[in-house]
Amino acid sequence: MKVVTFGETMVLYNADYTGPYIDGGSYSKYCAGAESNFLICLNKLGLKDVETIWVSRLGNDEAADLILRDLHGKTHFSAPKYPGEKTGICYLNHLDDGTHIKTYDRKGSAASKLEYQDVLPYLEECDLIHVTGITPALSDSCSETVLEVLNYAGQFDIPISFDVNFRNQLWEPYLAKPFFERIIRASKVLKIGHDEAEIVWGKRWTAIEYARHFQNLNNGIVIITIGSAGAVAFDGYSVKSQPGYTVNVVEPVGAGDAFMAGFLGSILRDIQFSDFFNLEPLYRNHIINYALRIANVCGAFTCTKKGDTAGMPSMEQVEEYLDRTRVTEGK
Repeated sequence: MKVVTFGETMVLYNADYTGPYIDGGSYSKYCAGAESNFLICLNKLGLKDVETIWVSRLGNDEAADLILRDLHGKTHFSAPKYPGEKTGICYLNHLDDGTHIKTYDRKGSAASKLEYQDVLPYLEECDLIHVTGITPALSDSCSETVLEVLNYAGQFDIPISFDVNFRNQLWEPYLAKPFFERIIRASKVLKIGHDEAEIVWGKRWTAIEYARHFQNLNNGIVIITIGSAGAVAFDGYSVKSQPGYTVNVVEPVGAGDAFMAGFLGSILRDIQFSDFFNLEPLYRNHIINYALRIANVCGAFTCTKKGDTAGMPSMEQVEEYLDRTRVTEGK
């Protein structure tokens, strides 16, 4: 089984101190990118017979070297270094009230020049293509690449998973909305936060109302995450809801990528994704319900450590945690 994704990965400078950016402050360096995070987390689950490939472009610099070292052995990748170009970087600062500030230096990065021809060689015999809403916001080249990948997937009946990942630093909601809806219509799985839906669509709907609306667009599975409260999913047959899990939050960055990896990984370990929608609805909904629980655990665990993927558990650890939770709930 082959899972492909593409997009920008940066070096994240994660502050070792509390407070806004300080020139000369101490930072720990991490590899950070929604698409590569997703694949790393998927592989951490320990699934058999799943090949993952991340496609991108990097500058010829120290940041690129760190990314390549960090990804080695965690996923397959094609990310050539281009002389004279730069790799994007990001600073993460933690405030006293528990919130954080992210600042970016990514404009004009090598990844923003990604083209369809960079991705095309890796789409052959692909079983699932993962797309995020970050990539099309990076540049005209990237947005065109996303559209051409969607066209390829439609021609060869390859399922698309779409994690909205709206970034207001990259584009305004009124620009993002029509593009997101094009991807949603092409997707078989959509994940979007309730807060993101409100920012971009502004309907003042409940999570379930948004789930029903988006499912009318993609005729697949729609997952609406509700932060620590958990998530709901709708596949056109029934709504499934699972509460979140209480953990000691160190850093929430990367939790959404882990959630998506947990949800899809729970399905991919048992069945080809292209066959999933042919299942009898009651059985399919049983799988979705359990996948939501696994996804919530993965998202929660990722919040317990610094770094986008450091806290991501294996499938064995997830199921051990769920077993302990069942025992506790049964008392």
